Amino acid sequence: MQTPEQTIRVPCDGVQDLPWCNSYTNTRPALPTDELYGPTPYDVNFCLPYDPKYLETDQVRLVPFIPRLHAQAFFQHAQSYPEDFRYMRYSPPKSLKEVLEFFELEYRRDPGKMAFVAVDKLTGAIGGIVTLADCDAVNLRAAISMGFAFRAYRGTFGAALSAALLLRYCLNLPSDPVAPGLGLRRVTWSSHTDNFKSLMLARALGFRLESERRWERTITPEKLGNDRPIRSDDGCERRGADDNVLVICFDEWEAGVKQIISGALATMRYEAKL
Repeated sequence: MQTPEQTIRVPCDGVQDLPWCNSYTNTRPALPTDELYGPTPYDVNFCLPYDPKYLETDQVRLVPFIPRLHAQAFFQHAQSYPEDFRYMRYSPPKSLKEVLEFFELEYRRDPGKMAFVAVDKLTGAIGGIVTLADCDAVNLRAAISMGFAFRAYRGTFGAALSAALLLRYCLNLPSDPVAPGLGLRRVTWSSHTDNFKSLMLARALGFRLESERRWERTITPEKLGNDRPIRSDDGCERRGADDNVLVICFDEWEAGVKQIISGALATMRYEAKL
C-alpha cells in the first residue's frame, strides 16, 4: 500500500534521502457550466491538418462535431437506442451534460482525437458520428474509432461512405492531385470480437486482421464480454472483452486499396432516408 509520501535511500558515498509522492486520483474534473460547449469559435484542437473540402462526396459531408449543433441529436439517439452501445467502451449517457463532458474532455481536449458528424448534403440532416483517435503526426498513424449510424442512415451505405472518406483523408499523400490527404502510414480499426457488422465493414473497406487483443478492456455488467472467468482474487469484479485490430498501411493503400476506395466514393450511392 503506497503512502502519500515515501523516502528512497540511495546508497552512495553518503546516504541521500529523496522524498517522493504520487498525487494521482482517478477522477474526471468537473467542468464549469460555461465550458461544457467548448470555446467560441469552437476550437477542434486537432494535431493534424483539417481541410473539409476533401471530406465529402456529392451526397455526404463530414463536418466537425460541434456540441451546440450536434450534442442533442446524439443524446436523443443514445436514449432511444441504448443497444448501440453494447460493443462500445462507453455506456449510454444519462444526461445531455454527460454527453457534453464526454466530448469536451475525451475529444476536444485531446489533440490526438477528432469527432465528425456525417451530414446529408441535400437535407442537412445528421446521419451519424465517426471519430479519429490515436492520431500521431510524428509516427504518422491514426485510428478510425467510435462510430454511430443513426437509424435513417443504416442500410444506405452511409457508414461505408463516411469511413471511406476518412480513409482517403488519412492515407492519400498531400501531393495527391484529386484529394490531398495527410500522408499517414498506418490506419487501424478496432472492434469487439463479436461485433460482426463492424468487422465486415472494415474488411469490405480493405482492412486486414492484424491481431486479437485478449482481455483488452473491462466492461460494465450490461455489455457483452468474452465469457471467460476472471481469477478468484481479481481486485476488479468487471468481466473482460477481447478486440480485433485491423489495419491498412500505406503500402497496401498504394497497392490497390486506394483504387477500391476511390471507386467506391465515386460510384457508391445511398438511398437518402434523412
